[in-house]
Amino acid sequence: MSKTNAALGRLGNFSYWAGLLLFPAALGSVFGYYASDQGVPWLPNYIGGVLILCLLSFALVILGRWLRGRLFKMGDNGRRLSRRFVLAMMLGMLALGMRLWVHESQESSPLTELAVNDFEEAWRNDLDNYVEFERGMELAVLDLEAHPMFQEGDRVLSAKEELLLLDLWRAIYDYSFGLDQIRVFYEDWYRFDPSRAQRSFHLRSFLLMYLSELALYEKSTRMARLVTQNRDAQRFLNSEHPELGLGADSFSDYRTQLHGTEETSRILALRRYRDFLAGPLHARRDTAALGLDWMWERVEAHRRVINSVDPITRGETSIRGDMRAVQIGLKHTWYPAQSGVAEWFGDTRRRRIGWYLITPEQVAEIDPELHPGDLLVSRKNWYLSNVGLPGFWPHALLYLGAPDKLIAFFDDSAVESWILESTGQALSFQQLLEREHPLAWRAYAAGPGHEGEHPFRVIEATSEGIGFSTMEHAAGDYLAAMRPRLDKVALAQAVLESFKHYQKPYDYDFDFATDHTLVCTELVWRALRPGPDKQGIHWEMVEVAGRRTLPANAMVEQSVADWNSEDPAGERQLDFVLFLDAREQDGVAVRASEAEFIGSWERVKWDMAQQ
Repeated sequence: MSKTNAALGRLGNFSYWAGLLLFPAALGSVFGYYASDQGVPWLPNYIGGVLILCLLSFALVILGRWLRGRLFKMGDNGRRLSRRFVLAMMLGMLALGMRLWVHESQESSPLTELAVNDFEEAWRNDLDNYVEFERGMELAVLDLEAHPMFQEGDRVLSAKEELLLLDLWRAIYDYSFGLDQIRVFYEDWYRFDPSRAQRSFHLRSFLLMYLSELALYEKSTRMARLVTQNRDAQRFLNSEHPELGLGADSFSDYRTQLHGTEETSRILALRRYRDFLAGPLHARRDTAALGLDWMWERVEAHRRVINSVDPITRGETSIRGDMRAVQIGLKHTWYPAQSGVAEWFGDTRRRRIGWYLITPEQVAEIDPELHPGDLLVSRKNWYLSNVGLPGFWPHALLYLGAPDKLIAFFDDSAVESWILESTGQALSFQQLLEREHPLAWRAYAAGPGHEGEHPFRVIEATSEGIGFSTMEHAAGDYLAAMRPRLDKVALAQAVLESFKHYQKPYDYDFDFATDHTLVCTELVWRALRPGPDKQGIHWEMVEVAGRRTLPANAMVEQSVADWNSEDPAGERQLDFVLFLDAREQDGVAVRASEAEFIGSWERVKWDMAQQ
């Protein structure tokens, strides 16, 4: 009977303590669910609160033991504090102190300081940039892999091969810089809480950083494997190329910084965290709900290519890296040659989201000087999309003016005669646009549709496709205008042609042979080029990374090439109108001269960081 009573007593004690523990556990689960539902971040708020409660519980235990006279125990040398209690108290204090120290020691992050709307805009832009840079870098590497210079052994390169290699190296270098800046900007993904409060930001930032890291590692490994097969090619790339802003040993520095053991180890560490996200946190379910499951598939595609390189080759590629301890932090400043550009890139992107150096007041001041049909070139500093485009001027667009200005400009007898001759009807230019391109005209005439917004004044090709924009948005930080030496009939034909392409997609292949998709310069080129019964501007296509195209910088170069000739009046196809030049360090744009504009196309694309 005594054994039975003892067993019942133990069962009773277990039941008693289980009841005492389950009740606060139930309350804790309710509190945890409520806190999560209210968007309380796990770090630092929730963990901080738990640690404070733990500290309070230790204090209450001390008080209780003191009141019960059991705080101290008698030992051989007199009274002493309970070892278990001392250990528990020290661990609690250490945990709280470490948590507070980590929280206080963290520097502010440009990523996590973004407002929600700014984050969404930056993330969408950078996701588009990743797609563009990865695609551009892949095409350049494929061109290298297919070229005979890397299939015919270690031989001396021809002059033509040197030019092609330098062109492709410039493209790969610029795309690499773009991918590096994306991964740098999102390297603080871990500061977003993985709980419900910030999981979307956490996952998206991690995936974009990881994709940029993998793409950069994969493409650069393939490129390095090719170039190192030809000593002449390696020496050529390592020579100084000041016209591109590349110093000596640029290829060796590129290879060393991207293929060291630290970089390889970081790839492995990031893969483990990716597996953790996909496993316990069920991250693929969350990203699928956001329509981003393709990002996981791209991760696997990059990894398959990386794993297809044999281990010996990968080991040889990595041996030049240093042996420092692996850190999750990424290097920021491995290139370009101009010191401080990467730091400027990271800092300024946060400060300059949504505003440009050219002010609305300056736009209002120059607008009367512009005519419909003027060719504009512009540049917005700190946009990663600049890095994938050759030269200083990345963007070209066609000026239309506000609808009333456009219609008044083409209220001309010669234009009316041309319309009558070509259509057989006596129409105004507005009526012609309404008849031929009704959707485009309605969009242009309606404007942005927001109260207080300025009217549409330009047509341009952006990543969203062909559409109309306000000058305040399109001007950016640098803006120049050139006027075609064409009569009003030719300019009306150019405007009519540009409306024809409204809402067509952006051409990420930069293919000028077709017009179902267009880039910015192709829109301008097609609008202003000569045609049957149409005057126009003659430009020469240039070869970039093995493709015939016409970058905006080449447009400027060709347009101003004859401006210093002895008889410019007989040669010019375009006249200088105006130039607003950025002064990045002063935070302003200023009116500049024709002579300054003539030399602008020769500036390196990092000009804004050197002023």
